[in-house]
Amino acid sequence: MLSFFHWHATKGPRSLENHALQVAKLEARKADLAKVRARRDAIEARVKLMRPESVDPDMASELVREKLGYEKINSIVVNLPN
Repeated sequence: MLSFFHWHATKGPRSLENHALQVAKLEARKADLAKVRARRDAIEARVKLMRPESVDPDMASELVREKLGYEKINSIVVNLPN
């Protein structure tokens, strides 16, 4: 009976060794979650600039240039390779 409990304490699904692995996985998932939240916040900030009640003129100008290819009459365009 002692060996049964010893095995479960050291090698079983709820062992101390497995607990350390689960803690490491949890920390990795928390780091992934922080990256996803940061990306979501950046996207939300950009969307906020495009809302109809508070359109940012610079954002609107950027979108028109990017999507439609329109430029101001006196502007000089320099395309840089990506």
